[in-house]
Amino acid sequence: MSEIILRGKITFIQNEKKRVTIEYEEKNKIRNIQATVDEKEQEKLIEQKLIKKKHRFLIGDHVKFVIRKSGGGFYAANVIYEYNNILNTIVNKAQIENKFLGYIKIVEDAYFIKEIDSYLFFPLQLSKFEIPPSISETEKPVTFKLLHIDDTEKTVAQLYNHQYKASYLEAIKKYKNKAVIDAVVNKITPFAIYVSILNNEFDCKIPINEHLSALIKNETIKVDSAIVVIIKHINDNRIILEYQES
Repeated sequence: MSEIILRGKITFIQNEKKRVTIEYEEKNKIRNIQATVDEKEQEKLIEQKLIKKKHRFLIGDHVKFVIRKSGGGFYAANVIYEYNNILNTIVNKAQIENKFLGYIKIVEDAYFIKEIDSYLFFPLQLSKFEIPPSISETEKPVTFKLLHIDDTEKTVAQLYNHQYKASYLEAIKKYKNKAVIDAVVNKITPFAIYVSILNNEFDCKIPINEHLSALIKNETIKVDSAIVVIIKHINDNRIILEYQES
């Protein structure tokens, strides 16, 4: 006997437990039912070819599901995302003015931002050079923007105000001044020289060209040797170096 497919809307999410509450209508009555939507459950749906990829569920998601019995109660199974009007509204707003207010939330050591009006959770994208928010910073609202809004499955939040590590700010200063930096060679491969700079704060690589290949061959450059470099490019997640003759 085939199961009856119902439709409803997610009204509450327990992010720690990956459980949701779905509100739906049955026989002219509004009812609520819970469902587990963790990765394990979604992998089952992919194996059954009911969905093509995993979905990060949000409040306001319209979903379809079936009801099953377990022990003394009922639960929603085969929960499949259909659409989210609230998310679409926020994405449309971001295309015009990408500035929102929300609260930082920490869930299982992962950082999220809860948008203040919609209560939607977005993963917070932090630079590897950025100081992660502290517990005290979750108590006050922050401004943020959304990235990757063309694909809502990949949409993340980024803070407008960043707290960068002192070593990263020093690297920016070196870049702006085109200052030479001492680097220590940690590893050499056929394609790159791996070095540490600024008291081992950053590990970077330098692509090997014909000139560097010759210096490696005559052992002017070798593991544990010191070389001189400049920062050719720097952004929130990457530092690119260029070798300089000492």
